[in-house]
Amino acid sequence: MAPIKLIAIDLDDTLLRDDISISDYTKSVLKRAQDAGVRVVIATGRMFQAARPWGEAIGLGDVPLVVYTGSMVARCQSGEVLSYEPMDMDLAQEILDVGRAHGWYMQTYIRDTLCVPERNEKTRAYERACGVTADVLGEDFWTLREPPLKVLIYEDDPQVMAEAERVTIPRFEDRAGHVRSSVHFLEWNKKGASKGRALTRLCAEWGIPLESVMTFGNSQNDVSMLALSPWSFAVANAAPEAKAAARYETASNNDDGVAKAVAHYVLGEK
Repeated sequence: MAPIKLIAIDLDDTLLRDDISISDYTKSVLKRAQDAGVRVVIATGRMFQAARPWGEAIGLGDVPLVVYTGSMVARCQSGEVLSYEPMDMDLAQEILDVGRAHGWYMQTYIRDTLCVPERNEKTRAYERACGVTADVLGEDFWTLREPPLKVLIYEDDPQVMAEAERVTIPRFEDRAGHVRSSVHFLEWNKKGASKGRALTRLCAEWGIPLESVMTFGNSQNDVSMLALSPWSFAVANAAPEAKAAARYETASNNDDGVAKAVAHYVLGEK
């Protein structure tokens, strides 16, 4: 296969451990890969402000970060926005209206700001996990004033989440993109926006063939980039959809699976 020139890595449950940490070993391996001339890019469903600290922790420099599952790309250090693809506003409003009618907890993301109707335990859990602070809008949350990058349905009860899928997917899937980024999250974004499409654009800009891209992921929103290249890896804790899309499987997020594969296939270490 072609030599690896770019490594694209999902964050949550892939690079990050369950306690939202990254080991010194993983940081060292990724930095050594970058020092060897391999580009390292984070590709995540997270907000830019929630992904940026991890790019800085690894020492990526001012490279583009693919965030919001591909709906936005911005440079890690300078914050320069390279692409910004929000949803159709009327469609996003319709999704919000349906969610409100069913009593689901929802979040919107507008210009890298997390917006919520109220601060509750779900809000606080999300803030802790992502290192962000929500903008609490009250009743104003339910009336959009500009198009969001993403609308998120966040439910812990599997039955409620199943209901959300049954209600929304048949109604909206022809007009908007959707992914289950975790068992708790059903995300809606612009139709066609994906990690895979954003990475394809970056590779074209940098002159990197897709067969030289190494990708790592664990969930449904990683499938588009796992399908890009023969160098695709699902971590051991990945969802079935991610494992089916990846060519290889590596150790879990809690066992430095990303770093172990990079150390072996990129750095030539046993």
